[in-house]
Amino acid sequence: MKAIITLLTAASLLACNNSENKPNEQATVNTNPPQTGLVFDKLVGTWQNDDQKSFERWHKNDDGTYGSAGFQVKGTDTSWNEQALIYPENNAWIFANTVKGQNDGKPVKFTSILVTGNRVQFNNPAHDFPTDINYTLADINTLEAFIVGPNTSGGKDTIPFTFKRLK
Repeated sequence: MKAIITLLTAASLLACNNSENKPNEQATVNTNPPQTGLVFDKLVGTWQNDDQKSFERWHKNDDGTYGSAGFQVKGTDTSWNEQALIYPENNAWIFANTVKGQNDGKPVKFTSILVTGNRVQFNNPAHDFPTDINYTLADINTLEAFIVGPNTSGGKDTIPFTFKRLK
């Protein structure tokens, strides 16, 4: 009888733990960044902006972090504009973005406020522009992104980007 009670208690604890660890699509704050089924995994590859000159290349590092590089191609010349490292920190994902010619070459950190299987939102309200970075995988070959930040009129500007997967 003790064995049955112990077995039922263990099964009950496992069931509770499993339900707490499932990512919630409606969550606004990640309390424990998931390690599988991330939008970042689906972004790995090269994406071309609708302008046909701008690209983003995403990759997954051996340590489970992610990186992205934004670059432009002009004729036969390629120049990078920005690089990002995406990694878990303090129960959230950090998008540490370095933009060429800005912030003395130091990265600016944005913290995830939403991460699902197809979408991620990062926020840094203390940054001048942008304060928000958003990526949504509309389908396997279409990436919709936008940045948001304050404008000189006291409102906010939103700048959209649409990318198509190259590989």
